[in-house]
Amino acid sequence: MPQYARYRAPAESGQKLIAPPWSELCRIVAANVAWRRETQLTILGRPLNDFAVDARRETLERASAYVATYSSFPTSTDGPRGGVCTAPLIVTGHQPELVHPGVWVKNFAAAALCSSKGAISLNLVIDGDACRSTAIRVPAGTTNSPRWESVDFDGPAEEMPWEERAIHHAERWMTFPQRVAEATRDLLNDRMLDHWWPLAMERAAATGRIGLALAQARHLAEIEWGRRNLELPQSEMCQTAAFRRFTLHLFNELPRFAVSYNDALGEYRRVHRLRNHAQPVPNLAVEGEWFQAPYWVWTAAEPNRRPLYVRKDGAGLVATDRKTFERRLSCVCDDAGEKALAELAVWEHEGIKLRSRALITTMFARLAVADLFIHGIGGAKYDEATDAICERFFGTAPPAFAAISGTLRLPIARTADEAGSVQALQQRLRELTYHPERHVEFAASGANGEASELIASKLRWLAVAKTSANGGERHREIAAANRALQPYVADVRASIAQQLADASEHLRASRVLNSREYASCLYPRELLEKFLLDFPV
Repeated sequence: MPQYARYRAPAESGQKLIAPPWSELCRIVAANVAWRRETQLTILGRPLNDFAVDARRETLERASAYVATYSSFPTSTDGPRGGVCTAPLIVTGHQPELVHPGVWVKNFAAAALCSSKGAISLNLVIDGDACRSTAIRVPAGTTNSPRWESVDFDGPAEEMPWEERAIHHAERWMTFPQRVAEATRDLLNDRMLDHWWPLAMERAAATGRIGLALAQARHLAEIEWGRRNLELPQSEMCQTAAFRRFTLHLFNELPRFAVSYNDALGEYRRVHRLRNHAQPVPNLAVEGEWFQAPYWVWTAAEPNRRPLYVRKDGAGLVATDRKTFERRLSCVCDDAGEKALAELAVWEHEGIKLRSRALITTMFARLAVADLFIHGIGGAKYDEATDAICERFFGTAPPAFAAISGTLRLPIARTADEAGSVQALQQRLRELTYHPERHVEFAASGANGEASELIASKLRWLAVAKTSANGGERHREIAAANRALQPYVADVRASIAQQLADASEHLRASRVLNSREYASCLYPRELLEKFLLDFPV
């Protein structure tokens, strides 16, 4: 059984998780570059190193063009325009959400790695994921009685990919900072949000999409702080010729890939003792000749993501969502699949969106684009499954990744964490139930005869070795003594119960005040800068 790494968020505010250590990352980049040059892996008949040249060129050209639509910052690190990218490429990515500082810190780590190494950093905006919420949780109330409150930046709408999600409630969008300020007025008096949100509003007006607005406004803040990563939406990456070739490679061998995928996930669940078969991701379904592909498909007219299924059809392939969409693809073996590649491009032109699921997005990025991919804690845990899938399907694991995260807490006066006290008090209550004899002398002013007899009876039964013959009677007698002794520990129980209620309330307040998962825009800008920019260069 494989051994998986354990990633934990730092306990103290201002600390960072960097695994492997920062001092080793440049060595890992060099090793990954050498791996791609030497591997025998092929993608639809092309050596991976040659395939990666095209993938990197297309990705960087699209990223440069995309960033130029909203920023005019110097493009000296933009990479080649029609040539070969020889500089190391550091890649990270996340959904276009309002993320906490421990997630955002990956972008600054990528930029810091590049600043003195002549490398290029790229952030992928994962806009193929579903936009399930347009609200953030904020700390409300007071330091003595804090609570969580949800504040939305857009009203409810049908679930759809970030790529398609427009603003549905303009007033909610425009008044978001004021409503956050009202909710947090007794706890926060300095929020980056108040000065940054007009930029998000400007980008929303320009793009018409919530995801792009949030991602571009966040990127412009990074640029203002001197960190010049490139950016590219996943939707743009999925439209490159290299990504389509990678997709056809998987489609062409989907039965074998599905076995590799499902076997790797099964092993991952066994090692992590996961009973939920949706973790880390669901298996690929197999229904007769139909094999589920690790992709979503939808159209702009019907922007709800649907699973994609593929089956062999003579020399070609048939792809469908098993509902309204079905298309045929030519044989991918003819002319290195050029006709099928052209057909996939036509799909996009006709408004059919084919987008990779999470593990495939990072699989492509790690194999063909990145010389180092930087994950957060969640992505690092899940992408160990990607390693196992690649080992089974390609015969080799992809280049190593890094996991970088951090903990930054809001500048609020806090209470002590009561988790240990709560656990200790719960254990004391349990002991009163199952071992009341240990507390009777402290709960009563002199144990009376009845209590003494009950204790003596229990101790006699405890001294009797348990056998199959006496097991039932022994258990009943001990349980009866425990119940009968409860009145003699009632005062102790009441006292501990009150202590537990107080400690539980303190713990709840502590969790509100000490959470590391508040959106970055709730923090003072100066505090964010100090945390996010603190990397060796």
